[in-house]
Amino acid sequence: MPHSTRFNRMNLPLISYLIALLCIVVFYFQYKNENLLEQDISAFCSEIKSVASDVSAMNKMVTDNNLCRLMIKRIEQRPDLTVSALIHRYFWFEDLTPGQFSALTAYVEQHHADYAKKYTASLKKDLVYFPQSADPLKMLTSALAHGDIWHLIGNLIFFLAFAPAIEIVMARAWAFLGICIVIIVSSSLAYSASVWLGQEALPALGLSGLVMGMIGLFAALMPREKIRVFVWILIYFGNVYIPAWLLALWFIGWDSLNLLLGTGDPAINLVAHVAGAVTGYVLGYVCLKKRIKDPAIYLPRQ
Repeated sequence: MPHSTRFNRMNLPLISYLIALLCIVVFYFQYKNENLLEQDISAFCSEIKSVASDVSAMNKMVTDNNLCRLMIKRIEQRPDLTVSALIHRYFWFEDLTPGQFSALTAYVEQHHADYAKKYTASLKKDLVYFPQSADPLKMLTSALAHGDIWHLIGNLIFFLAFAPAIEIVMARAWAFLGICIVIIVSSSLAYSASVWLGQEALPALGLSGLVMGMIGLFAALMPREKIRVFVWILIYFGNVYIPAWLLALWFIGWDSLNLLLGTGDPAINLVAHVAGAVTGYVLGYVCLKKRIKDPAIYLPRQ
């Protein structure tokens, strides 16, 4: 796992550390919100009164607390879907007639409306990026939000391995911030374009589009700079030093191959990964490389 370069011991890359800190703060509020959400949904579902209905799914909503909790949580987290579309996607009631399904949908909608009046709303739905909307604000907030603690830790390790060095050699904090925003917006728009062309629309969150942009940018500016990578193979573990161009080829190439073959994890936004990496590399090679002729001048003298 890449974790640092020679540049990481120099100066103070404020923007890189600020982005990392914002991710941690946002995740803290996400974590608190998720706990409250779970508690409130459990309390609400335990209060649902019995219903006289010939629709077994409705009765199951009353007797199966877990089904009720999962359904309310899905509605909270997927405001981009109608309730009927959400039930079709995440739940299976194939034995229902069209009339029974309509009654079930109305029943669930009413219960969610009752929940929304007095209980905790999901913070995640206000942060994630829905590709159908192309909302610029959600592009930025979604980059700072993460699905779980391991998603956060993994992204921050990779981000802090590359971003501080780039910020240092650029020597302009606000220019670096602008580059970060361009990469985030570009990767989000690429994802939206893929959805408009027919790819399934899933909410997106996480810093990985920007992380891949940093890898591409680093490879363009400092292809021969060695990256410290922690490896663990059977009984051997330790740091090895790998040129940036080779790491970029591995990470970007692997994601590109999975995207082309359709073999990647559906939960990973490969379009945003590849678009972020390409954007970072193009920005570095076309716009910045001539201005930063020798990054080694930013290193301390031996």
